[in-house]
Amino acid sequence: MPKNPKNITNYKFHKELGKGSFGKVMLASLNNCRDQVAIKVIRKTTSVEDILTEARTLRITGACPFLCHGYGAFQTQMHAFLIMEFMSGGTLEQLIKKRGCLNRDIIQFYSAEMIIGLQYLHSCGIVHRDLKPPNILLSAEGHIKISDFGLAVEGIFGNKKMYDLVGSYHYMAPEIHLMSGYDAGVDWWAFAIILCQMAARRSPFHEGLTLLNIIESVTLKQPSIPEDISPDLKSLMQELFEKNPDKRLGTSGDIRKHLFYRSVDWAALENRKIPPPFKPQSQVLSPSVLWLEVYS
Repeated sequence: MPKNPKNITNYKFHKELGKGSFGKVMLASLNNCRDQVAIKVIRKTTSVEDILTEARTLRITGACPFLCHGYGAFQTQMHAFLIMEFMSGGTLEQLIKKRGCLNRDIIQFYSAEMIIGLQYLHSCGIVHRDLKPPNILLSAEGHIKISDFGLAVEGIFGNKKMYDLVGSYHYMAPEIHLMSGYDAGVDWWAFAIILCQMAARRSPFHEGLTLLNIIESVTLKQPSIPEDISPDLKSLMQELFEKNPDKRLGTSGDIRKHLFYRSVDWAALENRKIPPPFKPQSQVLSPSVLWLEVYS
């Protein structure tokens, strides 16, 4: 039988999956157990409330098939540990780098699954605030999983707004840059940036410039939407890039009814009865090299 899953010394580390200012995400397994999990190791220098928000979000994601599921959370004196399902298909960012511009059917499939995940989060009053291709994971079967709720915020219902400057600059909506108050509409803006990156491998706004140039481009200029995409995808992006968040598709209107999604069977998609466009190549895993005693 597996050892106690809430004792960190009972885990074996296999590989680093990612890292950031918070700490690291590691591939791990319980001793004597073949199932592998992803463990987010967070230094307690991170805001305690942010850690608790992420842990609470992972507790409810199991109700949606397109959100990364959490299995447990516990702590030691120096670290917090979030135990999550491991996605072996890599990230959307890796897929775009490998395959280049994705075709219309693939964009429709992945973005529709993302819509289901985002709408579930928003129905629970949770805004992600850091939606971007590295945080969109692929399962071994080829379905997407929205992950990394480290910047998520809870309790956003009705007219409640946030004002703090949070997120990745290239994906921030105009209202975040302007600090004019924002809600779930910021996730739909980031979603539109991802659509453009899937279709054209670039942002619709200036990249590689100074922060001031980025802010000016996002807040004052119109997006440079690719000309060689289908008219319905172009229309979808235009409605999502509405600078007025109250008029932006996603927060206004029913995005599922947009022409770009007219062929989608949403009930079948939610039940994962529609096969993914392809099966990703699973990541090759390294043998066990690191034991968790270093964290005790």
